[in-house]
Amino acid sequence: MGFRKSLKKSIFHIGLLVCFSLPIFLLIVLDYLNIESFSAFNSNFLFEETWKGRMFYLFFIWLFFIESIIDWKKIVERKPQNRARILACFTCALIPTIYVLVVNFVPNASQTILSMGQNVGIYGDFLTFHWPLSLEYLIFIIFFASATLLAYGRRTLTFSISLCLLGIIASAYMIDTIYPFGLFNPLQLFALPTAASTAAFFELLGYQANLAFPYLYEVGSQYSRLPYLSITSGGKSAGALIGWPCAGVHSLLLYILIILVFFKRSEILSFRKAVYFIFGLFGTYFVNILRIYSILVIQMNYGQDAATVFHNNYGELYFFTWIFLYILLIVCIQRFMLVEKIRYAPSKLRSLLTTIKKKV
Repeated sequence: MGFRKSLKKSIFHIGLLVCFSLPIFLLIVLDYLNIESFSAFNSNFLFEETWKGRMFYLFFIWLFFIESIIDWKKIVERKPQNRARILACFTCALIPTIYVLVVNFVPNASQTILSMGQNVGIYGDFLTFHWPLSLEYLIFIIFFASATLLAYGRRTLTFSISLCLLGIIASAYMIDTIYPFGLFNPLQLFALPTAASTAAFFELLGYQANLAFPYLYEVGSQYSRLPYLSITSGGKSAGALIGWPCAGVHSLLLYILIILVFFKRSEILSFRKAVYFIFGLFGTYFVNILRIYSILVIQMNYGQDAATVFHNNYGELYFFTWIFLYILLIVCIQRFMLVEKIRYAPSKLRSLLTTIKKKV
């Protein structure tokens, strides 16, 4: 009897989890079988790729489940009671699934998406691959966020981390699609300091590094101003143009949003929050440097194809590994009062030595 009552109270959120998981599972099947309407999607399994790919959907749904488990009691209690609101919530949650079905199975739907991209001024590979993928992400975040807002109201922070992740990635993909190769100057400004720091890191490790700026790269009728970093060591060389996605600008934005949400949901002193925030910001910046370093070293030793695979599949995992480990570190420090133990360790040691001395 208790189980049935608990299940009845939880059925709304379980239904929402199913609605959010359904389009992702459907895309996995279509992607794996190579039967998507966009032929450019059928050359690689996009759930293995991070830039630009669909692996972030897996991160999103995993985080959404984790956040659900952590705050399950609070979530169940905040279930909406108004039937119209429940209907609107599930309608929004199901629109991404409807979109996937329409694009892939309704005749000429995919061509309509491409025509929309042409009207925006997108061309080439950015039209046939980047544009439909970016639009897909945008539709997912708009309607998933709307469904969550309708379900639990704007006061809840329960799913802030998962929604922040999907929102930042969707925005980054779309900006890079409409303004490719570093044409979006407000974000491209961050690429040069990161490239210069990476060059200094290479020099510190004994490589010969050269940074050229600006490297004018022709994009249609425009020119983007990109830093070009080249390295030489042991008769081998490598080089790459660095745009704002390569410099990890979106990972810095992700860090800021995720850590602020984490602080909002935790009871940590303001001074400690500031220290954690600054240290984590520098850590994220160094992770971006380490990713560029890894790409160039792989290119120098194993060739451009290997570097491209690393860039597309594994490079973005540096940040996610870092942010999860860093949040875990903060939790451990707070949980086990490591700061207090370190602070009072010298006085305890002196007290212990004094006691031993008296006994002797």
